[in-house]
This record gives sequence, structure tokens and C-alpha cells, in this order.
Amino acid sequence: MKQENYISIKTFCECHGVGESFVYSMYEYEILQIAYEEDEGKLHVEDLPLLEKMVRLHKELDINPEGIQAIHHLLGQVESLQEEVASLKKKLDTFK
Repeated sequence: MKQENYISIKTFCECHGVGESFVYSMYEYEILQIAYEEDEGKLHVEDLPLLEKMVRLHKELDINPEGIQAIHHLLGQVESLQEEVASLKKKLDTFK
């Protein structure tokens, strides 16, 4: 595992003022992945923007992990539908 591609869960939690249990709950709800090295949980840097968004939802709007999972699922569906609409628009443009 390359060190530069991962950040310690402990470090992330200290920087964002959130408990490690929150990060592990996001893992349990399949919102992000956790890698382990020497019994220490690590987050992939590509997951950081998503996790930071989830932390903001939790802290600013007081949304619990179950609600965050629902929001994450719905945002994924919206993104998928937007991609489908864009694809259909392209197909429609070819017929004009």
C-alpha cells in the first residue's frame, strides 16, 4: 500500500473534529472503503471529498449515519439519472 495515497483515520478525525466511530459507521453503511495497515485504519485520498461532505451533513445539519446513507444513495440515483438524460439527449440530437 502506497503511503501517499492513504491517510490515517485518526489523523482525519483530529483534523475534522469527528469521532472515529463516525468514519467506521460510514464504512459499515458502504459509503467508503477502509484499508488496514499494521492494525491501523486508513482512508484512500480519493474518498476524502465524499467523507468531508458526509461530515458536513452530520455536523451542520445533525443528520445521523442512517440518514447520510439514504442521502448518499439518493444522490447516486440522481447522478445516474442525469447521465441517462445526457445520453438520451445525445441520441436525440443525432436524429435532428
